[in-house]
Amino acid sequence: MTDVDTETEPIHWLQNLYDSPFVLLVAGLLVMFVFYTGWGAYELMTLPQSTLP
Repeated sequence: MTDVDTETEPIHWLQNLYDSPFVLLVAGLLVMFVFYTGWGAYELMTLPQSTLP
């Protein structure tokens, strides 16, 4: 019978990423900033030209 606690397996780098709340916070803010800024830039570029009275 083997004891699970005595066996050491290397921790995957994604597990280390998920265990760090500050990295997840920065990643979430960065993703939201990029998507909303990209969406806003796309909306501004695709607006039709308005006619002035």
